[in-house]
Amino acid sequence: MAKLMYENRFILTRKLHKEYFRFCYRKMQKRTQLISGVLALVSLGASAWLFLGMHSIPGAVIGLILTVYFVLFIFFGYAFREWLQYRELQDQHGKAIVNLVRFNSDQVQVTVNKTKFSFKYSTIVRAYESEELLILILGKKGMLEHGQPLYKNGFTGKIPPEEFKRFINEKTAKDIFSPENS
Repeated sequence: MAKLMYENRFILTRKLHKEYFRFCYRKMQKRTQLISGVLALVSLGASAWLFLGMHSIPGAVIGLILTVYFVLFIFFGYAFREWLQYRELQDQHGKAIVNLVRFNSDQVQVTVNKTKFSFKYSTIVRAYESEELLILILGKKGMLEHGQPLYKNGFTGKIPPEEFKRFINEKTAKDIFSPENS
């Protein structure tokens, strides 16, 4: 039987989810913002062409509405996606999203309310640190970047985060919690 090394318990609040989402999905956010910016420029150009070249006021208005939509999506679309994902989690797990992450000697076991899964230390490719979270980024071929959030104050036994960071670096045989990765 694998030996329990560390345990992290916490309730995933909306505030913690926002922190987690900001770090785990920032690549997707930048790509979405870029696409939205391009679409905003295209719709603005189409609107100008429809108004100046074709003298179509309804077409130009529709183009301007699309331009405003894409510009708003650049700045607020990310927050909307985060809100939707948190609501989805609540639909799946109930209002209180309880996380229990157990770091055994051979693998990590995660329980979110009644859902359970595990992963090997070798799948941890990167880590981020925010004000209240440590986020382990898991990488597998064919899988979008996924992270496992850990609440800094959620470790049983109140271990210091630095001790846990050393443990993860040893288990992964990588410098996961190096200054460049955080």
